[in-house]
Amino acid sequence: MGFNLDDYEPVASRLARWLETVVKSSVVPRVITTLHAYEPGGWCIFKAELYEGDMLISTGWAEEHHTEKGVNSTSHMENCETSAIGRALANVGYAGSDASKRPSREEMQKVVRYEGDMKITESANAPSEKQLWKYKSELKKAGLLPPLNIASMSKYEVSKAIEALVNGEVPAEPLEAEEPF
Repeated sequence: MGFNLDDYEPVASRLARWLETVVKSSVVPRVITTLHAYEPGGWCIFKAELYEGDMLISTGWAEEHHTEKGVNSTSHMENCETSAIGRALANVGYAGSDASKRPSREEMQKVVRYEGDMKITESANAPSEKQLWKYKSELKKAGLLPPLNIASMSKYEVSKAIEALVNGEVPAEPLEAEEPF
């Protein structure tokens, strides 16, 4: 049984929507993550808390394991923290446009890692993780933050943005930063 990753919204876009909504209501949003358990080279557990002003509105937990290959070979803790934020966002109603698609795109990618024989369909138009890493790296060199819409950018759009940055230009249509706080 297969699934399409395009049907699942990334944590970054969920977070951007929540932040925009909270800021519009003149309340200060906060995301606090805490590492609750860690076994060096093994696994970790993160808890994420979402606050609107001083009020705790949601929590989320996640666990990730270090692997020999793939993104969790170098970034299992980052993935875990992001997943915890995604769970907290889903718990407060930011689970994407389809409530049945509660898991984030990152969580569904985790399914693929643990059940490698599952068939998934990745959009041919979606940028690769390597391409997104290069884009973020070039943005950082230029002193810029990733745009809010990075999760919905096409392979072509990311490629053109990287090309502009490498040539010392600001990518067309600069957008708001991903992390406004």
